[in-house]
Amino acid sequence: MYFLASLPRSGSTLLASLLNQRPDTYASPTSNLCDIMGGAVAAWESNPATKASGESRDDIIEVLRGMAARKYANLPEDYVFDKSRGWLNPVILKTMLDIQGEVKIIATVRPVVECLASFVKIAKPDDVKDFCKNSPLAQHLFDSYDGLKSVYETYPAKILFVEYDDLVRITATTMDRISDFIGAEHFNLHDTANVPPSGEIDEAWGVTGLHDVRPVVGKQEYSARKVLGDELFDYYQGGEFWNDKPEAIHKIDPLDTQLDASIHGNFETAEKLITHLRVVRPDCNRVAFNAGWYELRKGNLQAGQALLDQGRAEDIFGNKFDSIMPKWAGEKSTVLLNLEGGAGDQIHGYRYARNIAAKAQRVIVSCSSELAPLFAEDFPVVQHEAATGVYHNHWVPSMSAVRPLGYEYSDIKGIPYIQRTAAAIPGRIGVRWSGNPQFEHEQHRLFPSELMFDAVRSRSCVSLQRDESVELKPKWMPQADVSDWEATRKSISECELVITSCTSIAHLAGAMGIEVWIILPILPYYLWALPGNKSPYYDSATLFRQEQYGDWSGPFKSIKEKLKCMHMLKMAA
Repeated sequence: MYFLASLPRSGSTLLASLLNQRPDTYASPTSNLCDIMGGAVAAWESNPATKASGESRDDIIEVLRGMAARKYANLPEDYVFDKSRGWLNPVILKTMLDIQGEVKIIATVRPVVECLASFVKIAKPDDVKDFCKNSPLAQHLFDSYDGLKSVYETYPAKILFVEYDDLVRITATTMDRISDFIGAEHFNLHDTANVPPSGEIDEAWGVTGLHDVRPVVGKQEYSARKVLGDELFDYYQGGEFWNDKPEAIHKIDPLDTQLDASIHGNFETAEKLITHLRVVRPDCNRVAFNAGWYELRKGNLQAGQALLDQGRAEDIFGNKFDSIMPKWAGEKSTVLLNLEGGAGDQIHGYRYARNIAAKAQRVIVSCSSELAPLFAEDFPVVQHEAATGVYHNHWVPSMSAVRPLGYEYSDIKGIPYIQRTAAAIPGRIGVRWSGNPQFEHEQHRLFPSELMFDAVRSRSCVSLQRDESVELKPKWMPQADVSDWEATRKSISECELVITSCTSIAHLAGAMGIEVWIILPILPYYLWALPGNKSPYYDSATLFRQEQYGDWSGPFKSIKEKLKCMHMLKMAA
C-alpha cells in the first residue's frame, strides 16, 4: 500500500484520477483508514485495561495489520494508494511503518499562497483576511503544512514531492517519476484530455467544488496576489521547504524571526531583535518570555525568571493552577508547592521543597499522580486534581520558585535531593534517545538514534526509553524496567552513568546524584540556558551541546572520546 498525503488544493485529487487510469493501480477517494487506525492506537494506549491485560504494542499492531490488509483485500490492482492527509501525523505514520515495514508517500505540494487563493476562489468569503486567519479550511491548510514538514524532517527518504505546476504542465514526466518511486513500469497512456471524475463526495465537507476535476489537465491561470491582495500575499508567501526555500510561512512577524534565529543558534541576531521588541512591544507577554531566556544566558537568574513569568499569561508553563491564597513571599506559614510542566519540570521543581521548608512552617507538594511516589518520602504530597482543596496559607508555582527565594545561580546547590533505590551495577550505562513528542520544540532536540547507539556500542548498556521510540532499540541493548516512575528510579539507580537527550530521565538522574550526560540542541531548554558544560542544578551532570543547527556529530564525537577515556582509566586502575 502507498499513500497520497498532500497539501489541500495542490492537485492530489487530480493525481488520484490520473493514477486510476492505469489498469494496475487503484487510488482511493479521501479515506478514513488512517483516522480509524489512529483512533484505535489512542484508545488502546489510554485505556486502563491495556496495562491490566498485559497486552504489548505488538498485539495492537497485529490487529491493525489485519485491518489494513482487509481494507483493500478484494482489489485486483497491484498498486494501491490510500488518500488521506491523516498520514501526515507522525504517530500514525510510525504505526503504519510497524505494520508493513516500508512506507512511501506521494505528496502533491504548492505554494501556500496559491493554496489559500484557491480556497478563496471556491469559498468566496465576505472577509478574505478573516477567512485566512480563522476559517477551518485555512486552518486545515496550515495544519497540513506543519504535518507534512514534520514528516519530511523525520522520514525524508519516504516522500516524493510532486509540485502542482509539474503535474499540470509536464504530466507525463511527472507520472514517470511516481512510477520510478514505487518501482512500477512507466505507463504511457495517461489521457490528459479525458480525466475521470474524482469520486469524492463534497457534501461531506460542506463546500462544493473542493474536489472537482476538470476533464482536461491544465492550470487555471489567475493571480494569487490579486485574489488575496498585496498584504495577505506578502504575509503568507514563502515556506516551500520542499524546493530549497526553507523559510516558514507567515514569518513576517519580527518575534517569529527572532525565534527562528534562536532555534538556529544565531544568538547575537536574536538578542538584538528581542531587545528591540521589548521597546516597541513593552506589554507583549511572549516577547518578555523570549527575552527571559537571554537574561538566563547572561547569568541573570532573577531578571530572567521575572521575564519568563510573564509567559504565564499565555499559559506557557502548563499545569495551570491558581489558588485563592496569595503567593508565598517568605512567610512562616503552610506553603503549597505546585509542581508545573512535564515530568522533568516537576522533578526539577521538587528541589525547591527543602529550600522553601527552611523558611516556611510546612510544605505540601502538589504533583502529577504518577510522580507522587518519588516525592512522598520527605513531604506530604497531593495530586494536582485535589490541590485546591488542601489547606494552605500561601502557594508557590515551582517554575518560579527562585523568585521568592531570591536565588541567583550562585545560590543553587547541585546536590542530590531524591534518594536512589539500588546500588549501581559496575559499568552499566543507561541510555535514552528521545523525549516527549508533544514538547513544543521536540523536533529540534531530536537526533538520529543511530548516533547514540554507535557511541555506546560494546558498552554494558540498557535502554531507558519508554515510548514508541523503544522500537528503535538495537537487539544487543537490553530494555530496563521503566513501566512506572518507581521502576524507572530503580533502573536509573543501577546505572553508573546515564546518557540522555533533554528528558525527564536527565532530571531524575541528576536529582539522585548519578552521573548523567545530557545532549542538548543549540537552543536548549531554559534550564540549560547558562553556557558551559556544567549545570548549577546538578553537580553530577555534564552537558554536551550541539554547536551547529542540524549537525549532531560534535556532541557524539565528544561522548565517544570521553567513554574511551573512562575505559582507559578503569583499565589503568
